[in-house]
Amino acid sequence: MCIPQEVIPGEPVITVTGRKNVHIENYHRIERFSGDEIRLRARTCRVTVRGKRLRIEYYTPDEMLIGGQILSVSMEG
Repeated sequence: MCIPQEVIPGEPVITVTGRKNVHIENYHRIERFSGDEIRLRARTCRVTVRGKRLRIEYYTPDEMLIGGQILSVSMEG
């Protein structure tokens, strides 16, 4: 039986819609926030969104929507 990646506990789920939005689920905390970089800590890695005029459209304890001109999304660790 194969378990879909999006249901593995603790793993971030990242959905990029064009160059305007990034939806992130399962993040733990915001480490850095500026107009050109937003860095989040998830349980299993660090997620960095780079772009121009970045803003947090909304967030809850589990998910976040980042808007702006998205240039890159990367994961490390």
